Amino acid sequence: MRDRDDVERQVEVRLERQKVIDRPDGPELNLILSESALRRDLGDPAAMREQLTHIATLANRSNVTIQIFPLGAETYLTASYNFIILRFGEEVASDVVYLETFTDADYLDSPEALRAYNRLWGRLQAAALGPAESRRLMLRIAGEMK
Repeated sequence: MRDRDDVERQVEVRLERQKVIDRPDGPELNLILSESALRRDLGDPAAMREQLTHIATLANRSNVTIQIFPLGAETYLTASYNFIILRFGEEVASDVVYLETFTDADYLDSPEALRAYNRLWGRLQAAALGPAESRRLMLRIAGEMK
């Protein structure tokens, strides 16, 4: 179990990291979230409603694209794993796949891994709702939380 100081430090780091997206030269952020994650009851409904509304607001930014993978969409077995593709420029050779596990993290940069994760990303994007439809769904789920 983590001590209070450790948790507070992690919260501070995450809040600072969130500010990066607000910068004029901020990165482009493309997310696909599972609808099941949005509907999961993790505690206080008011806090969850506020978080969903905040995420929907972020989706209005020009450098942020959020898509929702709906419950009824065709599921790919590999879609249940979280992954992040980090792109550092136009050069594909600089891309890295980041995989976070329960106790560690891995960085993959082999051409085979990059191709596989880029293909998976494309399939997930095609199966997910579009950005506008995703935003409406987030707001509808937020409104359903009592």
